[in-house]
Amino acid sequence: MRLAPMAALLMAAAIFPAFAHVTLDPPQAPAGSYVRTAFRVPHGCSGAATERLTLRLPEDVFSARPMPKPGWRLTITRRTLDEPAPNGHGGQRSEVVSEITWEGGPLPDDQYEEFVVMVQAPAVAGRRAYFPVTQSCTGGATAAWAEVPDAAHPADSLRLPAPSLLLLPARSAGAH
Repeated sequence: MRLAPMAALLMAAAIFPAFAHVTLDPPQAPAGSYVRTAFRVPHGCSGAATERLTLRLPEDVFSARPMPKPGWRLTITRRTLDEPAPNGHGGQRSEVVSEITWEGGPLPDDQYEEFVVMVQAPAVAGRRAYFPVTQSCTGGATAAWAEVPDAAHPADSLRLPAPSLLLLPARSAGAH
């Protein structure tokens, strides 16, 4: 009977570290679709309140619109495209959002918050898009949630994984 409590303890240890990371909700979306994404920040940095959150967008995200957050200043950085890309409305765009920063708050360490962005998911299904996030806290502490898995570093071994979006096959016009 002692195995059951030990198994529960091991399961909890495996689950709780996931709550320590900045995560993306929803964790998946159809490739090329427009999706409301919420970057969940579960706590501050080692007891310090979060004062800034900076999100870097993947190179193949061509549309991003952040949601303002009361009490936080919003800064949007853009980059110029090498070649114009369709804007989804029959025209072309020559620049896209490359980085979004929310600054202010603060978000106390014992509270969580969501930072919302409407993005057009990259168009290639069957892979993950990674969204590196830097969390800055009072006293100068930072956490760069920017690690991306590769052959030498599987996802479950990363200490500071970047939030990611699994790109599903695009829905057909008749699907619900």
